[in-house]
Parts: sequence; structure tokens; C-alpha cells
Amino acid sequence: MSASAQVPPPAPSTLSVPVTVPLAGVQVAANAQVPAEFARLDETRSYLGGLLSVTLTGTVTRAGHVRVTPSADGSALVVSVPIRAAFRAGPGGRGAVLARDFGGEATVRLTVTPTVTPGWDAGVTVTGEAEWTDPLAVDLAPGVRISVQSLVDTQVQAQLNRVAAEVERAVRSGARLHERAQALWARGQQPWALPTPERATATLTGRTLAVTPLRVTPDALKLTLGATFDLDVHLGRAAPLDTPVPLPPLRVGPVTQSGVHLSVPARLAWRDLSRLATTYASARSLPLPVPTHPTLRVLDVDLHPAGERITAAVRVEVRGPLGLTVRATADVSGTPDLDPTGRVLTLRDATVVTRREGLTGRVIGWLADARAQTYLHQAARVELAPLLERARERAQARLPFTPVPGVELSGTVGALRLSALTVTPAALVVVAQASGVLAARVDAGGLVPAAPGPAR
Repeated sequence: MSASAQVPPPAPSTLSVPVTVPLAGVQVAANAQVPAEFARLDETRSYLGGLLSVTLTGTVTRAGHVRVTPSADGSALVVSVPIRAAFRAGPGGRGAVLARDFGGEATVRLTVTPTVTPGWDAGVTVTGEAEWTDPLAVDLAPGVRISVQSLVDTQVQAQLNRVAAEVERAVRSGARLHERAQALWARGQQPWALPTPERATATLTGRTLAVTPLRVTPDALKLTLGATFDLDVHLGRAAPLDTPVPLPPLRVGPVTQSGVHLSVPARLAWRDLSRLATTYASARSLPLPVPTHPTLRVLDVDLHPAGERITAAVRVEVRGPLGLTVRATADVSGTPDLDPTGRVLTLRDATVVTRREGLTGRVIGWLADARAQTYLHQAARVELAPLLERARERAQARLPFTPVPGVELSGTVGALRLSALTVTPAALVVVAQASGVLAARVDAGGLVPAAPGPAR
């Protein structure tokens, strides 16, 4: 994989994030929204043509915790809560002896169907119903049947409608999907520092965003977020500020890609690349296989472009017996190439030319030795594996990550490698490839808004 004449357009990066919202947290949120009281009666009615006056009192209250299950087709949540009615019919006057307690049980079901539009409007549609197991009626005397079914049904349905409207309002105002997406989209396109050993900044230019329809399983709400975008990395200098790309429409449908696949063009400034080359080359010295065994050591490496090739000015020091110290410079020129692992930068078809000014014939002869030539050639070699591995480790160390309370991102960062490179006057442009797996877990119980007030 060697340099090409022009910078190739990088392949877009893709991101697929499965999002899981455990139903246990949803149940906590639902318990906070469903009221404790659904209906209350305290009124007097006349029967038998006004001969009998009966006071009706009692309440319809929750009889247990909320249970959340998927709908039959898995597209909605069914929130079920048991309720119990307890009433007393108390005739006045001499009819007081006919007083009776009566009641019944029911299951209230709220069907919550989430919605999202390409215009980034998110909400839910909520419908509610109550199914009574017993009629809310009692016979006080022959021909005197007291029924509060219609009274209770009216109040319970009104309460369900109020809860549905409150949930829909809370989701709309709480989600603010367009507002938040717009803010995140703009912020994501600002330069941001990378967790790399060397100073580096990155910029992101988004292309598309997608979300799958919500799936409800017996234990969780699930959806997948997908995105395609372009990444650009600048090593050793700040990234330029570009005009942000507007937030694209949200595509609601299948997300075909899986995992995280990044294709990142990184600009390695020649100054910073030279510093890396110097770090690795100066770490070892070479005893020359000649009498007196002088030692050759690299002092620094200065890389610069030469058309499609790279020239490395390698400044070395030769130390010999009796305090002999000689410094020399060799120019190593070749075509930049990547080894098959994509983690080592070398110069292919390299030539080594020693600058002779100020050197004796003996030193020139030492530097012309085959082993010295190989050593000088390898001085232009940049071992990127440690750099890439440290970058991977630092990225992995940031996971799991909690961007906001109640949301946790976890995953695995795969190996980083380079897949292409291009020589330009300002920098060596490389394309870094990375892959991994990312997932999000949302604790709905930690995102609960204030519960509604008591029934009226």
C-alpha cells in the first residue's frame, strides 16, 4: 500500500448503535405517571319516585403495581394496572338498615405507541380502557337496584384521558428531539480532541441518520440508531472551523450496517511525523563491523515531501575510540509504503546518499558499509503500532461512558490500522481504519418526570 498521486476520497464511516431500554425502568416511570386514585363518589340520589334517598360514597383506587408488556405485534407498550372499587350505598332515615357495601375490580390498560417523523418530531399515542370483572351495582331491596357503573366509567375514562394527555405532553416536551438533535449535530461538527498520545483533533461531517421502528420484547424496548459520516483527523495542529452541515431528515426504517466502522483520513504534519521517526530511530544504536568497533546512532530525522516520494534527512553521530565523535547527515529517499499489517510506515525502493562535506574517507567508508546503509534506511521507518495501540487503549478506557444521567454507552474498540497514504506538500495523508461494537442502555427510571397530581 503505497502513496498515490492524489488524495483519494475516503469511504464514509458508519455507526450502528443498538439501544436497549429495560422494561424494569419503564415500569418505574409508569408507576410515577399512573395515579393512585381514578374515581371518587360522594353524592345523594333519589329512588322509588323520591321515596328513597341514597347517599353513594367510595373510591376507585390502584390495587397494585404497574405491569408493562409488549403489544401483540411488538410495536407498542401495554401498561396494565389493577384497580379496585369500594362503595357504600347508604339510604337515609328508616332505610338506613338497608345500607350495603359493594364494589368490583378491573384492569386498566394504557396502550402506548411511540412515533417519530423524518422531521425529528417524537411523541407517543396513548389510548386507555378499563375492563371490569364485576358490575358496579347492588340490590338494596326488591326493585331498588343501585348502579354506579356509568358514574364510575365516566370518571375513570376522564382520568385515563388525563393520564394519556399528560404522558403525551411529557414525552413531547421532554423529548424535544429536534432541538436536541440539532444541538448535538452542531456540536458534533466542532473540532474535538482525540484520546491519543500525540496532540490530535478531529472533525465530523454527517451524511445520513436513521432509526429503526421501536421493538418491544418481554424484557426491553429496543431500537437501533444508524449514521454515516465523514471523519477527518489533524495531528499536531488544530482542525479548521468549517460551516456546519444542516441536520438531515431522519430516515425511519431498517439500519443495514452493524457495529462501528470508521474510515478516517488523518493528516500527519511532516514536523510531527519527523518527531515520531526520531523517537523510534534514536532508541537504538549500531556497532559497526569494522576495526575499533565505532558506534552509529541517530540524532534526529527530518522528513519532507519530494513529489510522490519522501526524503528523510537522517543526522547521525559516529563514536569511536579515543573520544572520536563525528556527525554526519545521510539523505534517505523512497516511496512511502505500509507493511501488510497497516501499522508500519517504510520507504520502498530507498536510496541512501551520505553528505560528504567535512567527513574523512574512513568515516565515509564506515557509512557505506551495508549494515550502516540498512540502519540508515530503517531510520526513516516509523513504527506506528505502539501509537495506534495506545490510541485504541485510551479509547477503550473511556468505555463504559455516561453522556447523560440514565444513559450508558458500552462497547469494544477494535484494532486500528492504516489502509492508504498520500504525500502532499503540507502533510502525509493516511487513511486509518477502525472497527468496534457500541451499544446504549437507557434507565427509564432515572429519567422520570414529576408524577401527576391527585385526581379531582
